[in-house]
Amino acid sequence: MSTEQMGTYEKIYFALWELGQRYGNFVQFRVIGRSHDDRMIPMLEIGKGDTCIICLSGVESGDRNLPEYLLSIAKDYCRSYESNWTIGESYEVRKLLDKVRICMIPMLNPDSYEICEYGYGAIHNPIHRQMLKMQDRPVEEYECNARGIDLRRNFPTNYYQRKRVNQEPASENETRALISIFQEYSSLGLLTFSYSRGKIVYCRQEKGFAYNQKNYRLARHLQKCSGYRLEKGIAGGARVKKAGAKPEMGSPEQFYAEVIRQPSLAIEIPEYRKDDMEELRLIPLEYLYSVNYSVTELPEHLN
Repeated sequence: MSTEQMGTYEKIYFALWELGQRYGNFVQFRVIGRSHDDRMIPMLEIGKGDTCIICLSGVESGDRNLPEYLLSIAKDYCRSYESNWTIGESYEVRKLLDKVRICMIPMLNPDSYEICEYGYGAIHNPIHRQMLKMQDRPVEEYECNARGIDLRRNFPTNYYQRKRVNQEPASENETRALISIFQEYSSLGLLTFSYSRGKIVYCRQEKGFAYNQKNYRLARHLQKCSGYRLEKGIAGGARVKKAGAKPEMGSPEQFYAEVIRQPSLAIEIPEYRKDDMEELRLIPLEYLYSVNYSVTELPEHLN
């Protein structure tokens, strides 16, 4: 099959695999799990650091082109690392990634993208396929996985609330795959990317002053660099409806904040600027630069 004939998921999967082959001395490709419709979920590790940060997109097809943007960013980082280039004015890619590597997961939910691109007939499992067709929902609006579960609400957080009978937290293959990466890797932060109105959302803990302080300061710094608004709470629409109420969603950002206890930031890109790649390309590098300092050692411009 030629590249032109491939769908979005296949293009991203094989492009990540090719990067792993081409830059094998500092890049590793791996499959972190399989979707409920048996599609492999790819991840690319770039760099040689003992710890990492995790960059995630494609939790739902509503993220649209962001998986392709993360793939493009990964290619830039690989070329810059190999050639020892600087990105932007001062980001020495090889130096940064030799300290803390980046784990890129551009498409956590491949089934959603296949449905959006090819319709419900793209689902191989006949039971799941028929259940989805019975919903009579436009495929371009479909954002769940092959079983009809919203992954942004499936993580076992303190705020999780079951919405259906027999629906338990971490019930989905995709959710469990990401949780296993969180648990396996020594990581210093989670950055998730989605479309919204230009916000950086930072997750808080009910009991964790030091964590909340560090998370806020890093989020505030990235907010200044990007020009986005800064909000506290949960990404992906999980907002507190009234003062004193708790969010009801089980988001990956909140799970990471509660369990891994490292900064968890949702970068919500404004759709009207989605073709502007430069900011998106610099945000992970700026985060890498920032985490090289402890909270007490952050330069003045981080305050």
